[in-house]
Amino acid sequence: MKNKLVVIPSDPISAYEAKGTSSWLKDYYNPNSFFEEVYVLSPLEKEYRKVYGLNIIPIKSDKHFKKELQRISPLCVRAYGGYWATDYANYNRVVGIPVVSSVHDTNPQLIHDSLKFSDFIFVMSNVIENILLDNHLAKKKYIGILGNRVNTALFSQKKTNNSILSNYGIHLNKKIILHVGRKTHQKNIDNVLKSLLYLNNDFILVLIGKGEFDEYSMLIKNLELDDRVFNIEKIENNELLLFYNLANVLCAPSRWEGFGLVFAEAASCLTKIVTSNIAPMNEYLINDGVMNVLIDDYENPKSIAHSILEIDNSFSINNNTRDIITKRFDEKIVSQKEVDFYKKVIYNNKTKEIDYKIWYFKRWLKYVLLPQIIKIKKLPKRLWKKILSYL
Repeated sequence: MKNKLVVIPSDPISAYEAKGTSSWLKDYYNPNSFFEEVYVLSPLEKEYRKVYGLNIIPIKSDKHFKKELQRISPLCVRAYGGYWATDYANYNRVVGIPVVSSVHDTNPQLIHDSLKFSDFIFVMSNVIENILLDNHLAKKKYIGILGNRVNTALFSQKKTNNSILSNYGIHLNKKIILHVGRKTHQKNIDNVLKSLLYLNNDFILVLIGKGEFDEYSMLIKNLELDDRVFNIEKIENNELLLFYNLANVLCAPSRWEGFGLVFAEAASCLTKIVTSNIAPMNEYLINDGVMNVLIDDYENPKSIAHSILEIDNSFSINNNTRDIITKRFDEKIVSQKEVDFYKKVIYNNKTKEIDYKIWYFKRWLKYVLLPQIIKIKKLPKRLWKKILSYL
């Protein structure tokens, strides 16, 4: 019998292709080639295909999912993200096939209570583990702290010139502030933009990442920063590497993070970093004022600008943070740790016995019946909260 894995990604594979990050999917879903076959079973997929070492099967219904799961007979199911995919995997279990979930973000909306049904949970950082423990979603023995993997051989300090900039319409010989991440509230782009008002025209900002840009475009126009901000949606890793090496500073003072892969990649390139003084970044970035500045007041554009100037004026370079990244988050190390976690689940020979009838009944009460009651007759707020606390 072949060693097989079924994965349910939080996004369709085409989304990774659109972002330009599909090159690492084979190793990402099959660490150290531990599994002989990997299948993607997802209702988000539109066509059958084989790519990146994955057998992609579009799922039409819960019944179809279970049928495919029985046919493939994998060693386990891996659900990514801690939200809808975890719900789907746990609510459509096949007896004898354990469910492994992974949580990548501290956002409560991405941490569903269906996690309590998973046989094992991978988390990216200590702060996520603490959230699961505090909310009684898992016991410590069923949690493995993994961290994100970094290709430290690729992401390293390399001599480069700014010719790559012209490919993206940047023809200025200026100091580059780099921001890498989705265009969302989480990434604090609004305050990074405002920080430019406290920096002279020698600095330009390059934003790399997908997302709705209209809100930021309007802010750029209102702040009269049109000639100092450049937006890039898609970029391949080999070119992202060049931007890390060209940047004077990576400035991404996130409001929250699950791990912060961009900081690990930048640190591996010996890029100077300005970010928020919050977990998990302060778990592996050294706030030395030389290579990294971690800001407490990250909602203050003036503080962000001051930190950028502080680190730009530091001419020293050291390998301290890169050494931490290499020892803890190099892709080979993380992949082996992930394989060890998989073995722990697979060879345990136990899966959770769950009474789904009670679970489904509670969900029906909470999300179907009670909202209808409220529409018909409004309950006192105190009573409504008390009822919800029992569900």
